Amino acid sequence: MSTSQALPVLRTPDPHVAHAAARRLLALAEAVADCNTEGVTTALTAAEARHLFAAFPEARATPTDPHQTAVREAATPGVEALLPLEFQVQQPAGTFEERFLDAIGSGPGSLSWSYFFWPAVPELGMARRAKDTHLQLALNSDNVDFDRPAEHHTLFVHFRDGDVERARWLARRAGLADDGEVEWGW
Repeated sequence: MSTSQALPVLRTPDPHVAHAAARRLLALAEAVADCNTEGVTTALTAAEARHLFAAFPEARATPTDPHQTAVREAATPGVEALLPLEFQVQQPAGTFEERFLDAIGSGPGSLSWSYFFWPAVPELGMARRAKDTHLQLALNSDNVDFDRPAEHHTLFVHFRDGDVERARWLARRAGLADDGEVEWGW
C-alpha cells in the first residue's frame, strides 16, 4: 500500500540535469549510513539490453513476461524473444548513478534514493522526518509508476501525507519549483 505522496519538482529532457538537481536535494537531507540507491529501467531493444549488460554485468535482468526466468547476459540464446527486459541495480548512493544514466535507453525506469531524513523546517513547525522520505527520478516518464511514457525525465520529492509544504520548501532550497500535481507515491 502506498503511503507517501510525491511532488514533481523538475521535468527535463536531460537525465544528467535531473540528477544534478537530485544531488542538490540530497545535500539538504540528513544522511543515514546506509542511504541506498536503486536503478530500474526497461530495455526495449536487444541493443539497449546489450548496452545495459555491458555497463552492469551484476544487474538483475528479468523479462516482463512472468513466465520467463532471469537473463544472465546479453549472449543468452534468444534474448530478443525475451524483450522487454527489466534491469535492476541496487548500490550505495553515489556509486553508480551517472553510469546508469549513460546506459539507459528509451524505456521507462527510475533512480530512487531512500533511507535518509528530510530536515526539520522550524518556520513551518515541522520536525525532521524519515517516514515516507524518498527522492525519485522517473526516467522517460511523467509519473512515479513510470507508466506514462514521456520524452523527458521527472524528479519527484516523496513525503509523508500532510508534508507538501516541506516538499515545496525543499524544492525552493534546491533552486527548483513545484511542477505539477501531487500524486500518490509508494
